Amino acid sequence: MKQQIRGVIFDMDGVVVNNHHFHFKAWMEFAHKYNFQLNESIYRTEFNGKTNSDLFKNIFGDISELQKENYSIEKEANYRKLYKDEMKPHIGLVDFLNHLKENHFKIALGTSAPKPNVDFTLDNLKLREYFDVIIDGSDVTKGKPDPEVYLKCSEKLFLSPEQCLVFEDSIAGLMSGRNAGCQIVGVATSHKREELAPIVNFIIDDFSDFKKIIDACF
Repeated sequence: MKQQIRGVIFDMDGVVVNNHHFHFKAWMEFAHKYNFQLNESIYRTEFNGKTNSDLFKNIFGDISELQKENYSIEKEANYRKLYKDEMKPHIGLVDFLNHLKENHFKIALGTSAPKPNVDFTLDNLKLREYFDVIIDGSDVTKGKPDPEVYLKCSEKLFLSPEQCLVFEDSIAGLMSGRNAGCQIVGVATSHKREELAPIVNFIIDDFSDFKKIIDACF
């Protein structure tokens, strides 16, 4: 991982914020209301990193784009209500972002989350200023593990994918970064380390020891 890194791309859910529990709770309430099977194992393996459009198609079949949007609005509004009073940046993130800025790295956010959730997170936590590029679920047509989101991030950073380091918590997201040609780091929030280990060599729990990350990856 010693290729020259000039850009750093962060996924949002599970990376910028450790919010797995709140999304899971919102999804469980949604599943109960609409009577489909969901548990933590299904959520971690089949939901993490995917766009709402893909998820609602898998759940409900061939439904209209309007219905997908209505379901998304409902579920995400409930998530924001559950998380609003608990939200905070992931441990060590702000110090790491400050270090990257001070050392002139380009920084992007690459997430499958809908734009209202991105605005909710970045603006409430006052993190928007750190990101040179923001790509959310409305900017892509193919969800992770397709590489589209990270290819768009690197393109808008005016860097090659090989010059970008991706931080991801989900298996689909790590595969997306790898498929794009980026270097990848696993963040063990929504998955256990042993689940991420077959996909990525370097895994962190949080950003508290960012000097270790720099020594290993930059």
